[in-house]
Amino acid sequence: MKTVKQVVFEVTNILNSANVAEAAANAEFIVCNLLGKSRTEILAFGSSVFPKEKEKILNSVIKQKIEGKPLEYIFNSASFLGRKFYVDERVLIPRSETEELVLKTQKKLKTTPKNILDLCTGSGCIGISLALNFPVAQVTCSDISAPALEVAKQNAATHKAKINFIESDLFNNLQGKFDLIISNPPYIKEDDIKTLSPEVKKEPRLAQIGGKEGTEIIEKIIQAAPKFLAPGGLLALEIGDKEGQKVLQFFSRDIWSNYILAHDFAGLERYIFAIKR
Repeated sequence: MKTVKQVVFEVTNILNSANVAEAAANAEFIVCNLLGKSRTEILAFGSSVFPKEKEKILNSVIKQKIEGKPLEYIFNSASFLGRKFYVDERVLIPRSETEELVLKTQKKLKTTPKNILDLCTGSGCIGISLALNFPVAQVTCSDISAPALEVAKQNAATHKAKINFIESDLFNNLQGKFDLIISNPPYIKEDDIKTLSPEVKKEPRLAQIGGKEGTEIIEKIIQAAPKFLAPGGLLALEIGDKEGQKVLQFFSRDIWSNYILAHDFAGLERYIFAIKR
């Protein structure tokens, strides 16, 4: 009988041999999910016996991981701001940079927003998190992808979040005014797709490619957003880490009273915040 600690060690070695990046962290993630335990728990109780009935599943997970499938898709689960969200190949996997987008946005808000739009919602993690954090707000989540909206609706039901879902190519099918428009839109350049890791390539291209320059969709959002923002409303965007200065040029001073570039936890240009006049 193998202990939990032994299994983590063995999985780490297997992943290392297959040249999987961050093998130890991935091994711990796999064992944690299989056992339904936190990392602290598996480290604290590493001498406990690893269940025999889990070994077949473990071997399947290892095989899929080596073949390049993200663990979040294997387990259909991703963490976002302390909550679990269902994910599969229909949506992007939520990332820590987007968590920071939400946290920074909340700090930028001077009053509780009444109407929120999460544009290009994907799994719904942004809009659902804001709906739970601002329960009095009316939250709309939109996406061009009907399959992505199916995932977002599932997550909203799981978290009991009241959301208005709309299938829309950016603002095409949207109406009304919002106090906050927030988005993690596609912003990868077409030519950069081939440089991405095998795992990232498993994620939907529709949610990744922002055009030839990577900023085309962002520019469309900035141009159209004023029509849908209430006076004093906030636009919050996640952008490519080398596109900050270019994106700032899309703003007009006669429409926006303030627009700033903000950095992520790694010190990279990652967010744009703008206030409509």
